[in-house]
Order: sequence, then structure tokens, then C-alpha cells
Amino acid sequence: MLSMTILLASCSVKEDRSDCPCWITVTANNTTILSAWYGSQKILDNHSGGLVDHTVPRGIVDLVASEGSFTATEGQQMGELFAQLQHLDTDGEFAYTGIELKKQFAVVSIDFKDEEDGRTGYDLMVSGTIAGVNAHTLEPVEGRFSCIPGPVSEGRGYAFRAPRQKDESLTLLLQAEGETVDTIPLGELIRKAGFDWKRESLGDVSILCDLPAHTFTITVKEWEGPVTFEITI
Repeated sequence: MLSMTILLASCSVKEDRSDCPCWITVTANNTTILSAWYGSQKILDNHSGGLVDHTVPRGIVDLVASEGSFTATEGQQMGELFAQLQHLDTDGEFAYTGIELKKQFAVVSIDFKDEEDGRTGYDLMVSGTIAGVNAHTLEPVEGRFSCIPGPVSEGRGYAFRAPRQKDESLTLLLQAEGETVDTIPLGELIRKAGFDWKRESLGDVSILCDLPAHTFTITVKEWEGPVTFEITI
């Protein structure tokens, strides 16, 4: 980890120091990108970890640390975005913080029961209305999301990365010869399984689809933790 020190304009010891800027020290990995806002004003723009001189006013500074892209390109799954938002109190002369990046995507795995390798003969397409997260607030942002789930390497079924969601728009389309023959409401199933899209670090979801019976078994996994919940719908 490297230390990033934001150096501010100095004040004389004889002056009233309450209006002087604040020194901020941020401990960050060299591959981490740092941005900061004072209100709506961006005061640090996509700085790589290291040392930099910068003036930060007193008050509250929003610091966003990230590794990865905040939005998905249409037709592509979400990238592996890890990011953290901190509201730093800069009322004093010095402020210090460390970075602990949070997982901003969920891997959704889809397995078809009684099918070889868990893969169906249909063509699959995922669609949704959330395309990523806001680079300042890390809240979900609306936009067209679509991707083709890829086969799981050395495993069964398919998988794709979904951005942090705020609705139930995620849908799996089953297609044959360019026509949609069935849909699976992924967003609704994930909600019913108790998955929490507001957690700091998102977990992952596995869905076992029994198409003839039209039932689904959903398993929710915590990030770096055990299976927490399984439900059949």
C-alpha cells in the first residue's frame, strides 16, 4: 500500500487557523484511482495512488476510491468494479483514512436442471435497465444493460456479472432462431431469495432452473463467506 498525501496551502501560526485548508493522508494501493468532491465541485480527478499536492477546503469531502469501470458497455457484462465512498470530515487541520474497496457487482450463475453440463439448447440473452453505478455516489444508474451469459469454465451452466441494482428489471431471454420463446424474471427471483443489493460488498447468486416444472432454486452466497440462503420458487 502507498500513502497519498494531499498537501494544502499553509497558514501562519499567528493567523486564525480555522479558515485554513486541511491536510488529508489517504493510504491506497498504487493501482487504486482516487477522486474527491467538495459538494458538487470535483477537487481530485482520477488520481492514481501515490503522492500529490492538493488543496482541500474544510467541511465534508466525498472521496471515491476505485479499481475498474463504473458502467458496463452495452452488449457486455459488468466489469469487476471494486470501489468505496467515504465522507471525510475535513474540519480539522489533518485527516487520515485508509481504503477498503467494496465489491460493486454480483456474479449470477444459471444452471439448467437435467441438461448436459447445465446448458440449454436455447440462445440466452440478459437484459436490464441498470447499466452501472454513479462515479460520485456509487448509486445504481439507469441505462440499457444487455449481455450474453458465458459458459462457466470448469463448471456447469452459465454466468455473467451484474451491476448493483435498484429494481427487478434483470431478465433472462431464452431464444430460438431469433425469437424469444420464454423469459425468466431474474430480478424478481433474486429479490425473493433475500439478496441485498445495498450491501457494501455484494455477494453472488446461483439459480437452478427446472424449465418443465417452471421452478427455480436460488442460492445466495455472501462475498468471501458461506452460503447464506437457498429457496425454491
